[in-house]
Amino acid sequence: MSKPQRYRFLDLYRGLIVLFMLEGHVLRAVLLTEEQREGWFALHEIFHGVTGPGFLFGAGFAFAIATQRRWEQLLTLSPAFFRRLWRAALLVVIGYLLHLPYFSFRKVFEGSLPGEWDTFFAFDALQCIGVTLIALRLLLITFRSERWFFRSVTALLLAVVYATPFLWDPVHTAHFPRFLSQAVNGLSGSFFPLFPNAGFLLAGTLVAWLFLRKGQEGMEQGFIKNLGVTGLGLILAGMLLDRVPLQMYPVYNFWFTSPNFFWMRLGILFLLLSGLWYFENAVSHSDRHDVWMPKWLNVLGVESFFVYIAHLVLLYGWVLNPGDNVTAWWGLKLSLPPSLIVSAGFIVSMVLLAWGWNYCKKHHPVVMQGLYWWIGSVFLYYFLKNPW
Repeated sequence: MSKPQRYRFLDLYRGLIVLFMLEGHVLRAVLLTEEQREGWFALHEIFHGVTGPGFLFGAGFAFAIATQRRWEQLLTLSPAFFRRLWRAALLVVIGYLLHLPYFSFRKVFEGSLPGEWDTFFAFDALQCIGVTLIALRLLLITFRSERWFFRSVTALLLAVVYATPFLWDPVHTAHFPRFLSQAVNGLSGSFFPLFPNAGFLLAGTLVAWLFLRKGQEGMEQGFIKNLGVTGLGLILAGMLLDRVPLQMYPVYNFWFTSPNFFWMRLGILFLLLSGLWYFENAVSHSDRHDVWMPKWLNVLGVESFFVYIAHLVLLYGWVLNPGDNVTAWWGLKLSLPPSLIVSAGFIVSMVLLAWGWNYCKKHHPVVMQGLYWWIGSVFLYYFLKNPW
């Protein structure tokens, strides 16, 4: 059996998204508040506004590639189906565990304050990705038809995008349980609620599905060209539609709920992905291929989930290291030059961690499986055992 094709432009895309994410998160965490009020930082934030959607879009793209490769195995209640369902559910569990207020099961449930419950239930990227992947798996096994699966994902994408302003209206969600409200909107502090963020993962799934099918028909380049043109069209259409003096929603916020802003960000991702495909093809036969597409950046993309989890713990801290993290040491205390130095050092550290993790996965898979179970078992034991 031939080895599955690795789409290096996708690894490069994910690597760049992770790289931008790391730089943006560190700078926001350590740069002085007064310097964050400068005009250049507003441009920085606009630029970094696509990193979260880009991460979700890449997850959808990877889902489609993995699913098409094992299509027949995933249409039934097979071990392969349940393994992938478990991995998606594990992302949700890890997302919530990263929000634990205390390293004690008893203290969490008996001593947590209302604000701490809000923080615990807040939806982050991992929960958003996990829940959306579970939904995709269930759609797949429900329809068992590529055509109807594609149609159902398209319908779900449109529903997510255009229902977002309604579900961000407190009038419509006032009676939701807090955990559900946190999942569907950002009114209580969620950074990646399902609406509209699940839409980026769904869009990544659809684009990847079409890309793979067109590639099988020998029309990959034409598809990528059309993807770039579509991306430009989405950006222009979003800008123009937002200027139409017709308001459909009682509560409307361009930066958080606007369907037009969603399509504009998606258009940027289309352009980026299209550009990287052309870039890979342009340099793939070059003598300086490894310079233009460095392996460390590809590894950063391959291990994007590991890097995401690790950087949250090291940058913001967790219940096990509340005082030993970058934010605790330098949070909002540094001017621009030392902030950039800290950012660069943090990125290098994460690249080395990703490289080591990737090496161990490739060369010592059995040991790594044992390590996963050992970490989970030790954490669960002490979490349940600690009295307070």
